[in-house]
Amino acid sequence: MKIVVEGGANVLIDYGDPDWLYRLCKKFPESLRQCNQYTLENFRYIIEEIKPFLGDLVCPMELKPIPLHQIELIRHYFTNLDDNKVNLLRIKQLKGNSFRETVFQDHFTSIYQSDAGGILMEIKPKWLFSRLEYCRNCTHNIIKGRRINYCYKVLLNNAQHFRDIVSNCNRVPLEFVEDMIRYFDGSDNVLSILHDAQREFDTQQSDFTNSKDVSNELLCCMTLRDVTCFLEWHPDLPIKVNVVDMDLKLRNKWTHWLRTNQDLERCQSKVFH
Repeated sequence: MKIVVEGGANVLIDYGDPDWLYRLCKKFPESLRQCNQYTLENFRYIIEEIKPFLGDLVCPMELKPIPLHQIELIRHYFTNLDDNKVNLLRIKQLKGNSFRETVFQDHFTSIYQSDAGGILMEIKPKWLFSRLEYCRNCTHNIIKGRRINYCYKVLLNNAQHFRDIVSNCNRVPLEFVEDMIRYFDGSDNVLSILHDAQREFDTQQSDFTNSKDVSNELLCCMTLRDVTCFLEWHPDLPIKVNVVDMDLKLRNKWTHWLRTNQDLERCQSKVFH
């Protein structure tokens, strides 16, 4: 057993199965029971609210309750072990040991290559549908000081923009680039599906004053604006696509969303395209 990735809210655990990882929620370190409840609600939310829009793009996963005594490392993450089990999410392993070499990485995109010539892209498309006149993604980059010369919202409408995304990565094969352009030129690509799902849930987010004002529609929309997509390419094979990071947002995030929206509105260097 080993820790693969540890973030602020979750820990990814490798139990030796090459095909699956186990995700532990540590969002509420003061209560294992509360984390278990969130994991249960989150799993139901993904299956019942998000999957109807994303379909088979949702990464395979299942809920796995594990007896507390079988997870020794649990004590490192909780001050109160107030439950006799741990709810884990069993999630399909998408990267594994085959994609060992990182050939490109920035805030929105990581590209990995295998010894056999396969390519794995990990992308964060962010806001693909928005009623704002300016590009929310690129304007937010300006605020954050990120120098990124591409935008997945542009790729949504122009598949040739993929060349700009990989322009700083000269180690990917031309066949990969051409296949990805054909994929994003199709009407059923992952960006188009995410765009339509975001449009379905889009709602005003600047007129609330407390967490009770945050609608379920806004929570779903903010989830869809924060997903991660894995696209796996091999020569002469169909591109495999999986979407992860579809977690239920907490309503107390409204203050952060409101501050970000205010910063964007004040920005004097908005990006339009």
